[in-house]
This record gives sequence, structure tokens and C-alpha cells, in this order.
Amino acid sequence: MRDLTESNVTDAVLNVIADDTNPRLKEIMEALIRHSHDFIREVNLSPDELLYAARFIQNVGHISDDKREEGVLLGDVLGMTALVEILGDRERTGATESSLLGPFYREGAPAREMGFDISLDDDEGEPAFLQGRVLDSDGNPIEGVILDLWQTSPNMFYEAQVGQPKDYEDYAYRGKFKTGADGRYWFRSRKPVDYPVPTDGPVGLILHGTGRHSWRPAHLHYLIYKDGFQTIQTEMFNSDSKYLDSDAVFGVKESLIIPYEKIDDPARAEEYGFNGPFYEGIFDFVMKDDASVKDAEAAYSERASMSSS
Repeated sequence: MRDLTESNVTDAVLNVIADDTNPRLKEIMEALIRHSHDFIREVNLSPDELLYAARFIQNVGHISDDKREEGVLLGDVLGMTALVEILGDRERTGATESSLLGPFYREGAPAREMGFDISLDDDEGEPAFLQGRVLDSDGNPIEGVILDLWQTSPNMFYEAQVGQPKDYEDYAYRGKFKTGADGRYWFRSRKPVDYPVPTDGPVGLILHGTGRHSWRPAHLHYLIYKDGFQTIQTEMFNSDSKYLDSDAVFGVKESLIIPYEKIDDPARAEEYGFNGPFYEGIFDFVMKDDASVKDAEAAYSERASMSSS
């Protein structure tokens, strides 16, 4: 019979991990046990508080579905996602920096033709034209790259979000674009707006309880992938957002901030399919080659989609 005490309980748990456990799993579990036990000792966690934490985790799962991932949002507001991406960027040196996936990525966005309006002719907000190139590390254009992108509507909600005040067609403000030989991409939308992350779930309790605001700076999400290259998961942030220095989920990096220039030229407006002035955002993405990346779309779907589990 094992007589557990404060001084030996940690070793007791570590010692029951089998020697033939997967080495990476063993490394992670041992560190998790050590650090969580140290945390309990540091704050003198009570049984009721531990039970509350268990209920909190249950509620994170209950509110999540294939259109919202509260667990991702939890990691985001605690800065865990930002830290993981910063560490990951060490292996992606020379490529466009990463940022957050966020809780509203949805698998299955439809393929769009270049120049398509992903807002589906929304009459709210300010018209915007986004364009640029996808290049390799030597500055050469890459053909056949998929850009899977999504953003909020001008009313500060994603199209499938609970509480959305306006009916949108499914997958509005989402789409997949494929580059040609010139590596270019271009599409129409509405200029991204600042918006609050949802606070109607467990994560909202953390924000409210610690006196934090819930606002994110205006941005567009991008997943960019092609076999033979490292996948890019990132965001492009509006340079005029007032939340660049206080993003609720710590996703902003200086290299990912872009200006939106207002274009009043009627000829350019007509060329791009607008009836009047519009905003233009330009950004070139750089991908790092990696021969080990195969079936990139399927691999990322398995990694990121709630519906694949």
C-alpha cells in the first residue's frame, strides 16, 4: 500500500509511466505532472477549486462544435497559442511569420475564382481589394498554392457565429484561392473591422474575472499550403486598428501589419468591380520549401478541424 504525502505524490505519479511509452508523450506528460503539481503547491489549490476547474473544462467542450472551438480560444487568451507559434517560427525562419488559427476556422470553404467577392455582395462596411503574391525564399512565384482565408463580417461576427445579427449565406467571408504561374492572388471583400471575441462561454469568465477587454484588431486569417512547402497559418492586421498593442489573444506581429489605402480612381474601381471608392491591401507571402510536406490540405484538415475528430 502506497502512503502518499505532499513530498512523494509527484514521484509516485511519474513512476507509473511505463518505460516503453512513446518518448515525446513521456516527455510531455512528465513535464505536465511536475509543473501542475508545483502549481497546486504554489497556490495551495483547494479541492473545490480543482473541481471547479474540471467543470470549466467540461463547459469548454460543451460550447464547442464544428463552427466554434472554445478550447482554441482558451489557449489564445492565455497566450499559450502565441507562445507556441513564436517557438514554431524558429523552424520557419525566412518565411512569413505565423499567427493564430482562432476558434472560427471552418473546414470546407468553397473554391473561388480570383477576383471573387468573398463578402457575397454584402452592402455593409467598406469595399476592399486584397492582392499580392506567394513567393519562395528566393523570390520566385509559386504556382498551385492554396490560400484558405476567412474574416468577420462588418458587423463584427463570423458568418456562422452564435448571435450573428444578420443572416448570411453559409461560408460568406470565406474562400479558397489557387495561384497561377505568376504566384498572384487577388480577391474582393469588405475592409476587416475590430471585433470582440465571444464572452458567452467559459473563456468569457476569465476575461471578465481578470478585468481584460475582449477586443481583437481587424484582420484577415490565412492558411496557405502546397505540397513541398511549410504551411503558413497567419493573419494580416489593419494598420489603423486601435487594438494592435492590446490584442486580447496576443496574435499581432509587426511584420503582419498592412496599410489599407483608399482608392478614389474611378477607372481602377471599375477594373476591380467596384461602383466607387475602395480600400486596397497588398501583401506578399513567402513560403519555405520542405520536401517532407505531402498531402498538405488533408494533413492540415486533420490537425485543425473539429469535424475530423
